[in-house]
Amino acid sequence: MARMRARVDRDDDFAAELLADERVRRIDWSHPALERLSDPARLIYASLIDGLSEEARETLAGVDVVWRNRDEYRKAASTTPGRRSVLDSICSAVDELIDAGLLLLLDERSVSGGWVRRPWEGPPS
Repeated sequence: MARMRARVDRDDDFAAELLADERVRRIDWSHPALERLSDPARLIYASLIDGLSEEARETLAGVDVVWRNRDEYRKAASTTPGRRSVLDSICSAVDELIDAGLLLLLDERSVSGGWVRRPWEGPPS
């Protein structure tokens, strides 16, 4: 029974990965709303569109931690210059998505729970 459940779980994981891959492949990076995004913003945006793969979930979990604690990180004197640069890059990428109208935060503390616009699919209904 446990062996059968493990196989079903693997099959479900595989199906989720395929769906996530298909979602990311559909992104039209040449669309005017997307073509000027920075690389960090593209990574976060692709992870939001994907939403299912392990990589996307891990990326968004890390982004959520940084976003939720952004004010504390900016104040922390112990943050090294390299670490501060990474944290600023993540926060700037999220701000870029918000400013471009590609991400609407429904909760100021969470990026992963936000609404994501897909401009290549046409206007929202």
